[in-house]
Amino acid sequence: MKSTNTMLALAATAAVLTLAACGDNGASAGGSDGGGGEEVELTFATFSPDQEPAIRQILDVFEEQNPGVSVEIQIIPWTDYWSTLQTSTAGGTGPDVAWMLGAKIGQYIDGGVLLPLDEAFEESGLDIEKYPEQLVDLFVDDGTTYALPKDFDTIGLWYNKALFDEAGVAYPTPDWTWDDVITAAKALTKPDGSVYGIGAPMDPQATYYNTIYQAGGEVISEDGTTSGYDSPEAIEGIKFWTDMINVHHVSPTLESFADTESVAQFMSGRLAMLTTGSFYAIRFANDEYSSQNFDVTELPAGAQEATIINGIGNVALASTEHPEEAARLAVFLSGEEASRISSETGTVIGSYEGTQEAFVDAFPQFNLQAFLDQAENGVVLPVSRNTDAWASREGEFLTPAWTGEQSVEEAAANLADAMNEALAQE
Repeated sequence: MKSTNTMLALAATAAVLTLAACGDNGASAGGSDGGGGEEVELTFATFSPDQEPAIRQILDVFEEQNPGVSVEIQIIPWTDYWSTLQTSTAGGTGPDVAWMLGAKIGQYIDGGVLLPLDEAFEESGLDIEKYPEQLVDLFVDDGTTYALPKDFDTIGLWYNKALFDEAGVAYPTPDWTWDDVITAAKALTKPDGSVYGIGAPMDPQATYYNTIYQAGGEVISEDGTTSGYDSPEAIEGIKFWTDMINVHHVSPTLESFADTESVAQFMSGRLAMLTTGSFYAIRFANDEYSSQNFDVTELPAGAQEATIINGIGNVALASTEHPEEAARLAVFLSGEEASRISSETGTVIGSYEGTQEAFVDAFPQFNLQAFLDQAENGVVLPVSRNTDAWASREGEFLTPAWTGEQSVEEAAANLADAMNEALAQE
């Protein structure tokens, strides 16, 4: 699988997160060979309750293959996950293994709190060529592997067939363009505000990153030194969404999404279309209304086709008292067996080659093949060494454009200035 932009993730050089490096802190502890030695108890932190059943199934296999080792799942809500992980890791009390994103890992590598996984990976017998190259690159630093992608996701155009049928509008197809979306959204929007044609939340991965690249722009330059937000193409990609609210009036307001998230509005029948990821398939399938009425197709094209591709990695923390078992678990959670279970249960698209088609088959009521078909147009979620330094400010600078208080041109220029200042610090 090829990406149109495979090296965004490793573009920057150095930034330091104030994390306390934990020294060896147990790194010399002997590993359990499952032969009647000490019982090893590991903790594994995630942020998705939707994935817990599949994770437990994967961990059961790991425990069966590693007698004497047990793993407890810690589910930390997304809103608290990163602050909790940062605080606990800095204090040396974090989990043994945890989920990690490419946008975050640079800070943890610089903090010296992650275990290298190269030895455990070599012992596993897995083939690095079986993983999406652009996602592997997210988690490798200076030749050392700190995580492996457990899955990947792309963004699709989900739609409510019942609302399309009621309005007499033809369902979206893979050859739709931006104009087709706007035309359909106008026809689907009800004057009384009970139904909007599309949701336009300020969601970088699900909305405006995709359209920036579809317009031929970029969020960050390939060498990771400058922002792309002030380019005409990036402005066009952002305007596609702000116009849905402020010009075409086919989406609820940003304030509405603050009160009720876009996915919840979509599932309640208030939105006819929503662009979001493959990772919501399991939630939609487990809801009676959504399962019966939703479907998905590829994202509509702008000047070109593009979709954001991303994936979660599993890291082992250096503060663990059981480094050998923690590293083995982190690799197993991203291995072939774990990928197969993740795909077969419809939880996520497994990262390991040969397991992805099972995801398509998991929920035949949805056209999940769309997520695989557009992966060849994938652009890795834009990151730098210290992504948070600028990504955390996107909402601050873009909100006035979403509310109509400021032009997109002015908002994007201000964001570009702040982003360039942050990148210069790297």
